[in-house]
Amino acid sequence: MRTRPLVESPALATKAVQFLCEGKSGFRMNQDEAQRVVAYLRWVSYVPEAFLYREGDGTRTSYMLLLLEGDVSVDTAASGRADRVAISVVGPGALIGEMALLDGAPRSTSCKAITPVQAAGMSQGGLAALVDEHPVVAFKLMTFMARSTANRLRALGEQLHMYDQVIADLHLEIDQLRASKEGRA
Repeated sequence: MRTRPLVESPALATKAVQFLCEGKSGFRMNQDEAQRVVAYLRWVSYVPEAFLYREGDGTRTSYMLLLLEGDVSVDTAASGRADRVAISVVGPGALIGEMALLDGAPRSTSCKAITPVQAAGMSQGGLAALVDEHPVVAFKLMTFMARSTANRLRALGEQLHMYDQVIADLHLEIDQLRASKEGRA
């Protein structure tokens, strides 16, 4: 994957600053702080159907992405089913891959471009340099990362609760069908 400094695209750099200042997670950086972060970001492009991350990949965990343009599907095979389970579709302003960046563990989901995607990547080296050179800004970025992760985990918890309810309803329906069948026998 070839990357370039994000500042080589002023329009995309402006979008990155905007997303860092708006903070979908409710966290907001000021303009100067966001500009400092952008200086450490790399510009990455993906075509539709390209994988940004593959579940289980433990070799390329040293970066996260801030989506600037396009939509990405997030799915998993963790359910043990043959087909993959869709978790969500994320778009501009979403931060993905931060868990693996922080802990180096294999990717927990697969992320695939639905449309052409422009993203801003930060590597472990970039984060380390930001920590050394601008520790307060790095702390704010890591807080942003933690809140983004927490929001996704809460949403996943809600999905799991919904799936649990569907399964309970199906079990109830199966039990009723069995009882009905036994009553006729």
